[in-house]
Amino acid sequence: MLAVMAREFRLLPRRPALAGLVIVLPLIMLLVLGGIFRAGIPTGMAVAVIDLDRSDLSRAVTRMLDAAPELTVTHRASDLSEARSLIVSGAVRGAVLMPQNLERDIIRGDRPEIVTFYDNQHMSAGSLVARGARNAIDTTLAGLRLSVRQGQGEAPVQAMVALQPIPMQAHALFNPAFDYVHFLLAALIPTVLQIIAAAATAYAVSLDFGPGRHPRVLMRMAGGILPAMLGKILPYTVVFLLILGLSDVALYGWLAVPLRGSLWLMALGAVLFVLASQMIGALAFVLSRDMGRAASLIAIITAPAFGFMGLGFPREAMSTLAQAWGAAIPGTWYVQLRIDQSLRATPLDISAMSVLWLAVIAGVLATLILAQLSRLARQEVAS
Repeated sequence: MLAVMAREFRLLPRRPALAGLVIVLPLIMLLVLGGIFRAGIPTGMAVAVIDLDRSDLSRAVTRMLDAAPELTVTHRASDLSEARSLIVSGAVRGAVLMPQNLERDIIRGDRPEIVTFYDNQHMSAGSLVARGARNAIDTTLAGLRLSVRQGQGEAPVQAMVALQPIPMQAHALFNPAFDYVHFLLAALIPTVLQIIAAAATAYAVSLDFGPGRHPRVLMRMAGGILPAMLGKILPYTVVFLLILGLSDVALYGWLAVPLRGSLWLMALGAVLFVLASQMIGALAFVLSRDMGRAASLIAIITAPAFGFMGLGFPREAMSTLAQAWGAAIPGTWYVQLRIDQSLRATPLDISAMSVLWLAVIAGVLATLILAQLSRLARQEVAS
């Protein structure tokens, strides 16, 4: 097995396509994703203001909207039709309508409506606009209502109680800043690496186990099917683990993602995750015996994997088939492990289940690969 591993390390620089898949593409992926999400928190979403009141209050609301970190007031529309055209064209992400007589009605004690329109088809941008606008408007109007009540003779405490009879507190756990590095980048890197690892392993296996190749030479060198396959796969496991480690240095060092759990458990999970991802690629090739069909199988299995991980849409709300599909993908359990051990400081006995599932997936895939290779070897002997 060691001889096969040494051979793979020697041949890797001589195979530009394989070196590109194993080394160049993952590094480019790290740089691109890191550059996209380096800011962490999206800011400055463009919004339009429709100010039909043109009062001191409406101008104060506009200034507060522009001061909100999520928003930048870039357009002042004259009516809803113009604002809609701006949203549809993509010039702005939302619009805030302040009606006529806004200031007069609030001073009278009435309840005029300020309406926020936002594009929720783009859910992240839309939710940012909605949250930023709501906070800015509430802050401005609360101050005015408090001043009005105090001007009518109410004590500050009584005025505050009248405005908010039951105070409410909401606390966001584990990612209070809504940082996309913590939420999205930490999950996207393993997801993309899963695809690359599967494709690269399938290509590497095809070079010795494909039609017209001579896998018996490799088996004699290693002393059997199992050591031959391990010697073939493990060099790339080492490379992918180094790349994953480099991404973790960037995440937990440069980008300051907190690491509150067990580094050793995460390392064990990383090894099993990379091996399971590679097994997907190896199994896809030994079943199809064609690199094109293997690449198609890998894409079908791994490309939509992010949607089944439960980050954007909770897994417990998915159908039974979707939950089973997500449970069979290594990235689901590895991303769960990373979130638990980096952000949540989840107890080890709970996170150990993710590691156990990764071991089961890797073991089942390895068994299927060896069974298929043994069957192919018997067919070759018989022919």
